[in-house]
Amino acid sequence: MKKILLLSTLILTAITVNAQDPTIVSNANNCSVFRNFNTYHEDFSSPSIYSDPNDVAFNWDAAAGAEIESSQLTMRTASLISPIYIQSEQGAATIGFKYSVPAGTSYRLRIISVDPNDPREIVATTANGPVYTPFSQTSGNICLLLVDADLVPGKRVRFEFAFRMTQPGNLLFDDLALSVAAGPLPVTFQGFVARKNNDGTIKLLWNVAQEQNVKGYFVETSTNGADFTNGGYVNAAQKMVYSFDYTGKQSELLFFRIKNEDFDGKSTNSSIIKVFAKDQTGSGIQLYPVPANEQVTIQHAKASTNGMITLLSPVGKLLQQVKVAPLTLQTQLNISNLPKGVYIVKYNDGIAREQAVMLIKN
Repeated sequence: MKKILLLSTLILTAITVNAQDPTIVSNANNCSVFRNFNTYHEDFSSPSIYSDPNDVAFNWDAAAGAEIESSQLTMRTASLISPIYIQSEQGAATIGFKYSVPAGTSYRLRIISVDPNDPREIVATTANGPVYTPFSQTSGNICLLLVDADLVPGKRVRFEFAFRMTQPGNLLFDDLALSVAAGPLPVTFQGFVARKNNDGTIKLLWNVAQEQNVKGYFVETSTNGADFTNGGYVNAAQKMVYSFDYTGKQSELLFFRIKNEDFDGKSTNSSIIKVFAKDQTGSGIQLYPVPANEQVTIQHAKASTNGMITLLSPVGKLLQQVKVAPLTLQTQLNISNLPKGVYIVKYNDGIAREQAVMLIKN
């Protein structure tokens, strides 16, 4: 236990060393509720990796619509850390929350950079003098303005709220106020493909990143690529890869896309893919959108286990090569790092048939 406490002390000391110049903290009066915790825990976690080794945990209470720490221990530290948000103000952040605490409780706020290239982990903090600031009363609202040059618009940050208690009693945290541009970050669709099942139905597969605050995924379908209707729903389960078997009516050509549903009502659409009623073995490969910007989808014949997509420069230089998922009908390439111009995409189905098409990058 002594070794664990010593290691934790060293980690906390290292974090303190990395902290920047003192943050100017003052009271503010423009805190508006950003997250009310009424229907969801808002992806806050407890305890924070930055808190004391004796930290106890908050738990979201659905009946109270708040985060509550209820261990009833006398001496304890509890903390909450937010998901990733995007800093919006230049050199400042407004932070507020509603609280109910035992007498003698104090708090500390810290803004933590999640940029791996940022030399400072803590970019703003209320812990410039005393590490913890006492609450003036046992219940009420905190609204603070933190001014610090390291708070840059567009920076990816997390917010840590830590509390130190010396008396038993519940601690309630509610009605979060933050001056941020967005958050949590929307889900990122990394890939979306379709394959034909043996029974004639269509299996859709998509993989995601940054799945925070996501309730589920609508599978949407269209016959013209513009007017989409709901074809199914998959609950979010904190996975990287999801699948759905589409058993609806099929036409000569179907378009599919995935639309995520966030708990806060926001949504993001995946790219659109095409599925032909019959395999297009002899019709060549197709690209869309044309021209492309960041991602292009290659529509091709059903791939074998050795299918391959190759991206070449106009003079034949190999730029990218992607193994095609077996039995799929589409493959997506990320071309965001390519300069504007014309490129060549080749598709080899794995059984000695190769086709090529021109790609235009905007």
